[in-house]
Amino acid sequence: MRFSNLFCVMWWSFLSSIRAFSPCRAGRQGVGPKRLLSTLRSTTNDSSLESEVNVPKKFVPFPFQYHEELILKVESLTNTGVGVCRANIPQSSTSTPDESHEENNMMGKETNGWVIMVPNTIPGELVRVKVYRNFGRYSDADLVEILGTSPSRVNPPCPLFQECGGCQYQHMDISLQRHWKTRHVQELLERIGKLDPDTFPPICQTVGTDEIYNYRSKITPHYDSPIKNSDGTMEIRAIGFKQKTNRNLIDVPYCHIATERINEKLTEYRQEKFKEAQEGRLARPKKGATLLLRDALTYREDDWMNHDPYVETDPNVYVKTKVNNLTFRFLAGNFFQNNPFMLPVMVNYVNKAALQPNGNGEKMTHLIDCYCGSGLFCLSASEHFKLCVGIEVNEKAVEEARANADINNISNCKFVAASAEAIFMSNDPVELPLIQRDDADDTIPSFIMVKDFPKDKTVVIIDPPRKGCSEEFLQQLFAFGPERCVYMSCDPSTQARDAKDICAAGYRITSVQPFDLFPQTRHIECLIVFERNYDH
Repeated sequence: MRFSNLFCVMWWSFLSSIRAFSPCRAGRQGVGPKRLLSTLRSTTNDSSLESEVNVPKKFVPFPFQYHEELILKVESLTNTGVGVCRANIPQSSTSTPDESHEENNMMGKETNGWVIMVPNTIPGELVRVKVYRNFGRYSDADLVEILGTSPSRVNPPCPLFQECGGCQYQHMDISLQRHWKTRHVQELLERIGKLDPDTFPPICQTVGTDEIYNYRSKITPHYDSPIKNSDGTMEIRAIGFKQKTNRNLIDVPYCHIATERINEKLTEYRQEKFKEAQEGRLARPKKGATLLLRDALTYREDDWMNHDPYVETDPNVYVKTKVNNLTFRFLAGNFFQNNPFMLPVMVNYVNKAALQPNGNGEKMTHLIDCYCGSGLFCLSASEHFKLCVGIEVNEKAVEEARANADINNISNCKFVAASAEAIFMSNDPVELPLIQRDDADDTIPSFIMVKDFPKDKTVVIIDPPRKGCSEEFLQQLFAFGPERCVYMSCDPSTQARDAKDICAAGYRITSVQPFDLFPQTRHIECLIVFERNYDH
């Protein structure tokens, strides 16, 4: 009798699932095996069925069950490099008595389908996926099978690509990667910047070099706390990067986007760390750590002509690099752009934008470099300007910038250690040596305050961290009112947010140029040039 009742309940659940199941779900337009198993589990409370699926305790079974399989078409890519799919959810599936799912119901009614994010896919592909997480407005899924392949799909050279979170685009040919980076910049300016596309010029095609692998000159792999073995020894299980779908580390013995010199050192360095853990010699034996490998040139104060390349692992050691005709010294652990092939290209674009005549056809004479770091843009453009001032909150970086000015015999640059907000309100005069201009009667005084720079001949270079510009900085920038702002960003989303405010303050966008600084990844560097709009 008990078996008969159980069978009836199971059969009723099976039929109910068929009625509620969407045609887009895998399983002959009916209930898939995973969906049926979940239904039986909820009906019978059979722990053996639970163990077959291993559903995470915090999993929310709406609108999909754990590991439910779907067949979907990839519509687009997010600016994080993840494929966007949509699944049609029948009204019966979107209805739930749980008020916490009200947003889901709204989403289903307002759009053409429920959004499902799937990594390692290309727009236009037909894919089979497994849902592993549901959020309030979308779901995450793993790619199971590609049923319809894009002609732009290529074989990733890295065997860890499907799992490692370091790269997002190795499965796409480079031309499509750069196409989507261009498109993402456009979408962000419209969506986050709220800018009418008719008010700014078309986005230039993303610029990159031919070095699309083995280009990165710095990596920072991690390892977690060592594990204690049964024999009492300690062991590091993985040295690498976080996985795509969680924060667990994946062991990376070779990184395909790092330089060959780094990979050679990485092999040796990993063995050292594994051995140190086993022998109890780790500097922080109970904690994990982040390692540094920086491919650079040897720095010796007594031998500037020495340009021996090597890989430095100590963040507190000075190294150097060359960009165009300048030499830059910096601490190996400090920030310095990590693609030496692309960096000269970007510098040249910034210089070209900064040097354009003003609206009256006059030469720009003064440059202010905000968030200047170790002086890359300021020093690179200095030969074209009368006066240059850089500001940087990192005092070590400012010391580097001053040293780099001396190394390259540049005397018309002054560097200030302060937050970028301080540059326009400072009452401290900028001390510079007397420099003769082209016109013998026109000289630069030994002291001048930044707020007294001629606004119609001043360019402000902005190169902020990922979070973008602060509101205080922007308000002081607008109060100063330079003729031109040259804004380089490592995050086009925060750049788009700032672009909205800059345009509202009386500037117009004259050019938007994305750069493929990190091929195979989602990361975009973008240069936007703003000119004072006198018709505003």
